[in-house]
Amino acid sequence: MKGDRPDLRRDGALLSRALKRLRLRSGRSKAEIAATMNLALRTYDRFEAGETRLNLDYIDRFARATGSDPNAILLAVATGSPELAVRCADNRFGTILVIALRRFDEAVGDRLSEYEVRTLISAVTTMFDGLAALPTSPDPDRTWLQEGQAELESKRPRPGR
Repeated sequence: MKGDRPDLRRDGALLSRALKRLRLRSGRSKAEIAATMNLALRTYDRFEAGETRLNLDYIDRFARATGSDPNAILLAVATGSPELAVRCADNRFGTILVIALRRFDEAVGDRLSEYEVRTLISAVTTMFDGLAALPTSPDPDRTWLQEGQAELESKRPRPGR
């Protein structure tokens, strides 16, 4: 961890940076986001400050309130990159990865545990290297993503409140 910025060593600090950037990107105030999430402002303040335990329900409600990707927010914490949440807010790349992983898991089932580590690393890095080499362009057809999000939502319990 040598060289890490002290404020980014904790999950709460990473989450806080991602949430603040997404809220500012949305152009909404803390009070507006808190009201949309049906939270008291003080509760929201603690959530955005990273002072509470990781709460999937709050992350889901926050993503809906800010038009961002809840899975990218979680991946931002997991990867140590709060910027990832902002970069994936519009294209929903975090959710795309989760949808594809869920479908892969469903397709291969227990065989997943039989894949060699080197095979998985090779497949995933080949995919990412191929994506990095592609030019970016807007994609008007988001049907796959919309259907996949509906599938994910049908498999998870509804958020509270």
